[in-house]
Amino acid sequence: LRDPFETSNHAKRVGAYCVELYDRWGRKHGASESEIQNTKEILRTAAMLHDVGKVAISDTILKKPGELTEAETKSMRMHTIYGARLFKQTRSTWDRLAQEVVLNHHERWDGKGYPGRVRDIFSPDIKFGPGKVGSEIPISARIVSLADVYDALVSERAYKEAWDVDLVHDYINNQKGKQFDPELVDLFLAIRDVIAQIHTKYSY
Repeated sequence: LRDPFETSNHAKRVGAYCVELYDRWGRKHGASESEIQNTKEILRTAAMLHDVGKVAISDTILKKPGELTEAETKSMRMHTIYGARLFKQTRSTWDRLAQEVVLNHHERWDGKGYPGRVRDIFSPDIKFGPGKVGSEIPISARIVSLADVYDALVSERAYKEAWDVDLVHDYINNQKGKQFDPELVDLFLAIRDVIAQIHTKYSY
């Protein structure tokens, strides 16, 4: 409701990228056809909700042109916590996967992401911990992280112009083993034509 056009399209694109990427990852890892299909549908929705916590962040921060202050950055990063708090019923596969994605999609393969190891996301005094590392980050969040960054870079935002797609591919490849899971980078770049078609489909 606060940003119905671009937020909606961004969410649709990220969800669609994640479905394609998980399909390749699941088949490579021997997942059954039924597991792949069931997970894809849940992951699509969870991925579309990855930034739901931003409803709690001021538009003066979300739409600020240029760099954020240290305090603004901390406030922005809290969207992972605010969003994860919405999915309390972790007995449900849907809620569990959505919470994984929302909480962890800004973690990095090299451990330099956020919010890191937070003891209790419902605490009134949140302290970000050391970042989760490698396969400690759920595969759902590792997939969404890559899809989210790709779409953010190839799309125009209030604070930046769109990057050329070839530069984005180079950036993602350079972040292999740093920001992103190396295996997922290879799978993602192998389907770049499919990804480009999705971006075009949900850009108007």
